[in-house]
Amino acid sequence: MNKKNNTCVGAVLDLWSCRNKRYAHQTARVYAARSAPELREGKNSTEFFRLIKIIGSLFFCSITTGVCALDLNYPLPNWVDHSREQLNKSRPALPPRAAPPADFRIPAEYEPVAAVVISWAGYTNMLASIAKAVAGPGKAQVWAVSAPASLPGVPAASYSVINAPVDTVWVRDYGPFGISAKQGKVGIVDAIYRHYQYRQDDDALPVNLGAAKKIEVFGMKIILDGGNVMVDSYGNLFMTKRTYVWNSGMSQEQVDAALKANFKVKNIYTFDYSGYPGQPADGTGHIDMFLKLLNDHTVLVSVAATEPFKSNSEKAIAFFKGRTAPDGQPYKIITVKGWSESGAWYTYTNSLIVNKVAIIPSYSGHPQEEASAKAAYETGISGVTVVPVLSDSSITAGGSIHCTTQTIPAFTKGAIPAGGGSMTAVQKFQDMTLTWTPDVPEKTDSVSLNQLISSK
Repeated sequence: MNKKNNTCVGAVLDLWSCRNKRYAHQTARVYAARSAPELREGKNSTEFFRLIKIIGSLFFCSITTGVCALDLNYPLPNWVDHSREQLNKSRPALPPRAAPPADFRIPAEYEPVAAVVISWAGYTNMLASIAKAVAGPGKAQVWAVSAPASLPGVPAASYSVINAPVDTVWVRDYGPFGISAKQGKVGIVDAIYRHYQYRQDDDALPVNLGAAKKIEVFGMKIILDGGNVMVDSYGNLFMTKRTYVWNSGMSQEQVDAALKANFKVKNIYTFDYSGYPGQPADGTGHIDMFLKLLNDHTVLVSVAATEPFKSNSEKAIAFFKGRTAPDGQPYKIITVKGWSESGAWYTYTNSLIVNKVAIIPSYSGHPQEEASAKAAYETGISGVTVVPVLSDSSITAGGSIHCTTQTIPAFTKGAIPAGGGSMTAVQKFQDMTLTWTPDVPEKTDSVSLNQLISSK
């Protein structure tokens, strides 16, 4: 076989076997570039076009089958895009995993953070800005899945690449839930991502991250997105009723029991989402699209002048108004403007708090709204540093800063350092060689969930 035939075969094999779908596009460009000089010189043009035809055919197949179809410039939205995604019929099994031990819990976002996880699957300018804020004023590590070897403005000592495949950027929803224990350890609770039948690489990330960082992974047999989980430091969990919709084959009591067993929360408070009980008007139905706890007694609410957002926010405000927070203080309610435009819901509650740094969405053409949002965070979080990050592209796909990040908690023997200083007693995480493990749930007591798991 001649050299050019080897190039052709290499292109096909590399494209077909790629684990990370986005690399297929890069591979195609590399192989095409290798052959381009001969084309420019008028040599082997027939074979060059044969190569392009093979690659083109392979991409057509990959787009229709879900293989090697991801594109950084055309990321998948928070919801399933049926024009580009196909139901994955394979059902690899995982060994049973126990619930976390009794002394574990899920910390509030405003408690100390050791690391922030991002998935390099789209909106890369936004992700790079988030990473810079996390590693800079946020003084936390950046764990970047399937990302470049380095990012401008992010110190190498604060940056770690996780070489695992992912389908989308929405790591808040499918990514690991960090939980801490009294003895200063960390664990990951892995729930079932609601799109796991379409995005199995996403759903596998908690297991893969646990393997890469030597963190124990615990399993939770309910469908749950991280964007619909908000907790305080006293063991109270807030979410919308969307979680019950996803787990409709289970009773609310069964869902609540699973959440309490795995997150060690004491109370669960549920809210309507905009559009309830139908499809969510904000694209997700997650609580982070209209509510944000800034501390144990301060809540930020996104308010709008149009329905169904207006009445939904009013009901949320009514819930907290006059209520005493678990720390004994009355809840302080701060409002910030949200609005619907061209089918997208623009909100400033979809932010990330990292060690006294609030990374908030920024939307072009709305300087007054951004200034008000910045002031709201400064009012609600004493000594906070607010970092706006442009989110024009991601918000139209169903999310912003919070949706594209997930936190791993830090562990200190004392109080949070004043002003969000460096964490000196944080657990050290170790890197190891990654073994890809698809994460698919076992059979459960839920009829509807079993149907999802067993569907052909």
